[in-house]
Amino acid sequence: MASGASACASGPSPDSHVLLASSGGRDSLGALVCLKRWLAEGHFARLSVIHVDHGLHAASADWAYRARGQAEALGVPVQVRRVEVARGRKGKGRGSLEAAARQARYAALDAALQAAAEQSPAHPPVLVTAHHAEDQAETVLLALMRGSGGRGLAGMSPWRPRGSFAHWRPFLDWPRERLEALAAESGLSWIDDPSNDDPGFARNFLRHRILPELQRFWPDAVSRIDASAARLSEEQLLLREMAEEDAGQPLDRPTLDWPPLADRSPRRQLNVVRQWLAAQGALPPPASRLAEWLEQVRHAADDRQPRLDWPGGQLRRWGQRLYRLESVPASVSDQPWPASEKCLDLGGGRRLCREPADADQPAILGDMASEGLVWRVRPVSNRDRIRETSERPSRRLKNRFQEAGIPPWERAAAAGIEIDGRLAAVHVAGQWWVDVAFRPREARSGWWLDVR
Repeated sequence: MASGASACASGPSPDSHVLLASSGGRDSLGALVCLKRWLAEGHFARLSVIHVDHGLHAASADWAYRARGQAEALGVPVQVRRVEVARGRKGKGRGSLEAAARQARYAALDAALQAAAEQSPAHPPVLVTAHHAEDQAETVLLALMRGSGGRGLAGMSPWRPRGSFAHWRPFLDWPRERLEALAAESGLSWIDDPSNDDPGFARNFLRHRILPELQRFWPDAVSRIDASAARLSEEQLLLREMAEEDAGQPLDRPTLDWPPLADRSPRRQLNVVRQWLAAQGALPPPASRLAEWLEQVRHAADDRQPRLDWPGGQLRRWGQRLYRLESVPASVSDQPWPASEKCLDLGGGRRLCREPADADQPAILGDMASEGLVWRVRPVSNRDRIRETSERPSRRLKNRFQEAGIPPWERAAAAGIEIDGRLAAVHVAGQWWVDVAFRPREARSGWWLDVR
């Protein structure tokens, strides 16, 4: 069992802003009491609480009120964020109510982290959750029932990346009773979510039916399960080191060069791809499907694009590189861009926006693209031409795409800006290609453009 001091020895930097995700329950209250003490001891600079109201229970507003009251009683800043959860049938699968609520909750927490970072850049935000040893044991058992491999059976890690931020679980080796004792010491009340007793949820079934039975025979069942998870976590670190050596390149990027892997055994190729996906926080495909896809990659001709779709995204090989896509960018529709519209919906969650250029947002299109001209946004084709420098003639986009190594799915999603019937600029794969006739003369003279 870790002490408070040992937990903080691997804690965040002293200038960090810790955001506790609180349900208003006893575990969250115990964690808040402990974190308040660690704040006083100088282990981090700031502490605040965020409560996510899912609106799934008639008393959810009361729970938010209780979570707010706990934080205020301890003198800790607090915010409540209300989310909408897509209701679905309880049970297995990603469409379950449990999964939908979790997705909505973490989206709200991500937004809170981003807001905290923007409000105080000197205090990097760190998300904390009150997961404890029993939670870890339940996670491992769930992974076992799902047929997970070593990564899933290793359970939750004390630290994991959360986008640009970090998620810290300092209480993973604490028994639930320790947090409950701190909650009781506070003298404050907490809420008990009745859904935590519903055996229709897999985790509740394990918590109330399976773990107690295991503990009747093995009183230390929780610590045994957690010890196995810790050993598997160590083995995963070794597999990660092997993967980095085999790959000969960083694993924390969305592409992977294939030639260094081509001569490795299928088993080691599989390990590299798994560790590459894990480094990006991606849900891995089923092992059999991933192995089948790698077999296609090994034998496909250079002009083929073996593809694997699964709930965690899409894998493709193009040329001599592997790509992991969260989603395939959608093609744009042909539409006018009126002068009165600042932003235009491109589809697929993308928006194209324009503003007059300034010191912070330098011009991409010059003054000659004035408001008096007719703007249009449209898809581009390989036959379209653009002249990017006065020293060279115009070139077909097909050649420009090939020269820049733009994958086919990015080409299909490229957006062209047409002004008075002429192709002025192309946005593709996060880049702007601008025709020389529409280039700005000065950085602050013209239009700044952005695809969001």
